[in-house]
Amino acid sequence: MARTRIRELVVVHDATCARCSRIAQELPGCVTVRVRARSCREPRLAEIYPNLPADVATCHTPAVGVLRTDGRVRWWTGLRGALGIAPVLRPGALPTTIRLLREATGARGRTG
Repeated sequence: MARTRIRELVVVHDATCARCSRIAQELPGCVTVRVRARSCREPRLAEIYPNLPADVATCHTPAVGVLRTDGRVRWWTGLRGALGIAPVLRPGALPTTIRLLREATGARGRTG
């Protein structure tokens, strides 16, 4: 059976919040695939990603979407994002990734 590979990551974050936006700025240095940053405030975000969790689309939590080579996206919210991106982390990048996810998750709800 062929193994599905990760093509890129999609980071949905609150672009108006500096702490939350930091994940979009720094995550690319932690992984071996392309990172696409999207603001939770984009008007058509739910149309682009129909399986995006509602709390992400309403800027209540950041998320990392793992876009697979077969076109499917699996969403990971909060600190669980570290699990989803583990296969594409650079060596030694786990602590930085956890810090970024923790900061972004802690920033939620402050910009409302």
